[in-house]
Amino acid sequence: MNYLAHFHLSHGSDDLLIGALLGDFIKGPLKGERKPSIEQGIFLHRKIDAYTDSHPLLKQAHQLFSPHYRRYAGIMTDVAFDHFLNQHWQQFHPDSLRLFSQQVFQLITSSDQLTPPAKRQAENLARYDVFEHYQHWETVEAALERISQRLLRDNPLASGAREMQGHYSTLEDIFLQFYPELQQHTRELRKAFR
Repeated sequence: MNYLAHFHLSHGSDDLLIGALLGDFIKGPLKGERKPSIEQGIFLHRKIDAYTDSHPLLKQAHQLFSPHYRRYAGIMTDVAFDHFLNQHWQQFHPDSLRLFSQQVFQLITSSDQLTPPAKRQAENLARYDVFEHYQHWETVEAALERISQRLLRDNPLASGAREMQGHYSTLEDIFLQFYPELQQHTRELRKAFR
């Protein structure tokens, strides 16, 4: 999943939210170098990604794409699912997306727990108001283009949004089936933190 979903699934705990962002920047074993609740957030991020990557519905989604894109299908669907979460936000969260975004951006941009790359990412997410802009498919296109440029090897991600657009309705249906299952899985994981 991408940032909006990770933050949504970690909502209700500031430290889990910080860990949700750090999950993309902290690699390897967690050694108690951070507060336990922040490390729980990193752990939760990893478990969410693992569950998503292995889920049959996501495997079904990835089969929609031509072989040229399949190696990158996980990245593509992660970004597209933030778009669908934006589109169906009121179904999954009681607060407006604007209020949720403001609260998350305030927290992550003021945190002193982030690595420098995570801090830059937090500032970019807030500066460009990314979560609200995910209502537009063009934001999916732009996000995939940026990711494409960051990867070391040649890749087709810059045109990934066009590939997915031909399967928009099917991908949306898969998201609406999958996300409640992911929410339930995340609730079970979070129970172990108490």
